[in-house]
Amino acid sequence: MSAGQAPQSGSGQSLIGWLQIGAVGALVLAALITTFVLMDSGDTGAPATEARTAVPVRVITPERASHTVNVSLTGTVTASAFIDLAPQVGGQVTSVSPAVRAGGSFSADEVLFEIDRRDFEIAETRARAAVAEARSALNQLEAEADIARREWERTFPDREITPLAAREPQLEAARARLLAGEAELAQARLNLERTRVRYAFDGAVTESRIEAGLLVSSGQSYGQVFALDRVELVAPAAASEIVRLDGAVGRAARIRIEGAEDDLSGQVARAGARLDPRTRFIDLFITLDEAPQDLRPGLFANIVVEGPALEDVMRLPASAVTGLDTIYRVRDGVIERASITVRGRERGGVLAEPFDPGEGVIVSPVPDIMVGRRADILSENGGRP
Repeated sequence: MSAGQAPQSGSGQSLIGWLQIGAVGALVLAALITTFVLMDSGDTGAPATEARTAVPVRVITPERASHTVNVSLTGTVTASAFIDLAPQVGGQVTSVSPAVRAGGSFSADEVLFEIDRRDFEIAETRARAAVAEARSALNQLEAEADIARREWERTFPDREITPLAAREPQLEAARARLLAGEAELAQARLNLERTRVRYAFDGAVTESRIEAGLLVSSGQSYGQVFALDRVELVAPAAASEIVRLDGAVGRAARIRIEGAEDDLSGQVARAGARLDPRTRFIDLFITLDEAPQDLRPGLFANIVVEGPALEDVMRLPASAVTGLDTIYRVRDGVIERASITVRGRERGGVLAEPFDPGEGVIVSPVPDIMVGRRADILSENGGRP
């Protein structure tokens, strides 16, 4: 009896196993169906949410106009050259002008100080005497040569006189002695003139050690002076600013010296031959059309160099441009990204080739992820227009 019941028990266990497998499969199928339904509903719901949420932005409408590129620089007044206050002859200083003090000014050809002239007057007198003696000797030789020529013609009428008989070597030597004497006289007179130290320009004294009674040497420096009409400005400029000017040399400039109320005019005369290895700037040298007499080296100045005129450009604030040439604009109510062609840059703005601004160029911060979203344009006070 027990042996006959064994097959029925195995069949029941097999049926239960199949039922369990079917239940697990149904659960897996239900989970898959639920997942696909949720994913599908999530994909269709996101655009609807974005469509309902507009991004608030502030925009501007750039206008087309002509524009002159200006570069603002800070410079320093300097002299084109500082000249040594040095005599060309040596001796004892006998008199000194009140102008020969640090900060003093002098006029062209004004005597700044004088060296004892007596030795040089004696030298000039000796040179004049030597010239007179040489000229007298030459006159005597010329007379003797003339007598010798007439005597030769009377004695040898058919023969040409020889150079030696005509006293030509002696005449050449006498003429050379006279020429040397005249040169010595010119030098003596020049040295005598140089005992009065002066310059051929209106200038100012930056340093002086000249005093009456001082024994000075020729060529030795006893101070410095500079020409008032040779004052210029030096302004360092970045290489990018030179590019903006499209060549700086020859450009007009407006200058405001510190403490002054009026602008001065000038132009860029030259540019440095190389960049400063430390600052990577180039020095621009600016000359003034009319330099004030009280202009002194060391003063600071604000300088505006006028660059080229750009025709038909759009000016954008710096906040409207991302990176080098990217803007965000509103077109048909949607935020989009666009590239522009930059013609120039200035402080606080960018100059660009004309482009289509759409409903406006966005000046408020816009994350790149917002591209394609609808825009809610705000008015200037932050509200809706």
